[in-house]
Amino acid sequence: MATSRNFWLRAALAATVLVTLTCIVAGGDGAGETVQATEAPAKVADAANATNATQSKPLPKNMDELKAALTEAAEELEPGLALAYFMLVLFASVPIYFGSFASITSNEEGSDQEVEIMTSADAMQFPLYASCALFSMFLLFKYVGPEYVNLVLGAYFFMLGTASLTSALRPVGTLILPEQYVGEPYHFALTQKAAKDDEKEAKEAKEGEDAPADILHFELTFDNIDLTCLAMSSLVGVWYLCTKHWIATNLYGLSFALNGITLFVLPSFNVGALLLSGLFFYDIFWVFCTPVMVTVARSFDAPIKVIFPKDFMENGFAAKQHAMLGLGDIVLPGVLIALLCRFDFNSGRTWYPYFHATYIAYILGLLLTIVIMHTFKAAQPALLYLVPACLSAPLLVALVRGELKELFAYSEEPEEPAEGEAKDAEAKKDE
Repeated sequence: MATSRNFWLRAALAATVLVTLTCIVAGGDGAGETVQATEAPAKVADAANATNATQSKPLPKNMDELKAALTEAAEELEPGLALAYFMLVLFASVPIYFGSFASITSNEEGSDQEVEIMTSADAMQFPLYASCALFSMFLLFKYVGPEYVNLVLGAYFFMLGTASLTSALRPVGTLILPEQYVGEPYHFALTQKAAKDDEKEAKEAKEGEDAPADILHFELTFDNIDLTCLAMSSLVGVWYLCTKHWIATNLYGLSFALNGITLFVLPSFNVGALLLSGLFFYDIFWVFCTPVMVTVARSFDAPIKVIFPKDFMENGFAAKQHAMLGLGDIVLPGVLIALLCRFDFNSGRTWYPYFHATYIAYILGLLLTIVIMHTFKAAQPALLYLVPACLSAPLLVALVRGELKELFAYSEEPEEPAEGEAKDAEAKKDE
């Protein structure tokens, strides 16, 4: 089953990498931005920008003005909107919790799940790549048109979202489906060998030389559980393409977030701090200094966010107005929280102080984002609040416990063998 699982997880990871580069766009919009599901994305962006221009409130100059603004915001908080905010926090916290503990298994030696480890160089370059992706999307929406861009993205995310949801559903399918249903695994292989001269091939075989590597080699192993999960995920994908319903969007979005947190590995707290610090300034610049992020987030019609209707109590599942939270605000802090969960686990602790403290700090930071956005009626870069919360919490715990040195020294980067060991290993391989 290793090859099958690797296939789906690699596909999900590829989708998540794209999501973390472009879906930070939606995350920068803040937790409470609304979209009209029945309107064209371009009209939505224009209307939303006009709304922000007229309804955003100035910052308070003193404590009295702040108290007055908070009191007014509390009076305007309708039950339906409060429910939407609560569900967004729930949608964000659940994949982080389960993805953090799942990353322990996926990152162990001998695991059949292949993870992507970020280096310090990757962390420094990530905000630059994200900026290029964001500005490219802005130009495409402006000069090509949202309807054409979203048509291509819809097909792309249908394939990657189906793969991601299939991977997320497999543990559930393993628990529910009977063991007899699994049956024998299926194997599919596609290989293209390099063209060789017959005489040269015979000579190499006689001298015991290894054959050259295949030009193309793809192998897939799957079973009935994979096929069942794939069928269910495909139905969700068709439902999403036909209706763009918020439940289908959330199923895809939550699977992206869960797989991203599980498979996207930060090897150390230093790398995580470097990554989030860069994205902290990235988010502030593109939200407050330019209209790029807000415009792209409202025009980007893809399952790269979690949403919940503000008018759910009035219209139920047919609700039209939604509050949304981008996956970037879930995945990026989530991978740091997952690292701290593994740090607690590998340190042999029965209760995970670093994980729980940072997890609670993340929820409080997200709530603060919602409060400020709702109070001042303006788009908020959520990472502005989440990054300080997620970085200060483990540092405070380490300071109280006297473990600052252990926190900064912890690393999961694979150790490269010494030159002598590498030669010995190569010699044994030749033998």
